[in-house]
Amino acid sequence: MSARDPQRRDKLLDAAIALILRSGVRRASIDEIARAAGVSKGAVYLEFSSRDALVDTVVRREYRRYLADALTRVEADPEGGRLSGIYRHSIAALLDRPFLRAMYEDNGQIVAGLLRGAERYRPRVLLGAQFLSELADAGLLRSDVDPAVVSHLLSVLVVGPLLAEPVLRDDAAPSLETTFGLLADLVVSGLEPDERRDPAPGVRAFRELVEGIDQELADDSPPG
Repeated sequence: MSARDPQRRDKLLDAAIALILRSGVRRASIDEIARAAGVSKGAVYLEFSSRDALVDTVVRREYRRYLADALTRVEADPEGGRLSGIYRHSIAALLDRPFLRAMYEDNGQIVAGLLRGAERYRPRVLLGAQFLSELADAGLLRSDVDPAVVSHLLSVLVVGPLLAEPVLRDDAAPSLETTFGLLADLVVSGLEPDERRDPAPGVRAFRELVEGIDQELADDSPPG
């Protein structure tokens, strides 16, 4: 075997995700991950220096895939470059990734501690003030709102429903998809100017944002 084997690496990451979602991050030991992946414990250490390094790679890989999915959705939508479109598609991509959803929805029991981990892979800070300033310059964000305040609001509108889900969920509760869709229509769209502008600059700005974050996440060095 070579020191690094991409197929073995992905197999270990997939096994780790399955174990974490089933039993929690604290129980996903190197031994258990190796057993689930069908490799030796030594083979794990050919790929990762420690369990923490493996888990960090899991989070970074899942977040990179989430970003790629969100960008694909935004680019495929003729209106995707508007703030409401970017919000809607980013949420839809997030909801399709069980591991990232679990970072918020399980009250910390499954992936405890990861939400307080490296700033670089927190989905809640995806749409930062700099990105929103670019949308404002393109006429895609109201000029009378502060991009930094909007960034915080959008973070709340992502994290809030996810954190509330395990507390408020019952048979009568709407789906998360429905809740986020209404937020996109009523709240986020209200941050857009009345005059309709070409959404293409928003798509370009989002692509640059995603590519920049992806490049950072591709770094295998431990989070600082």
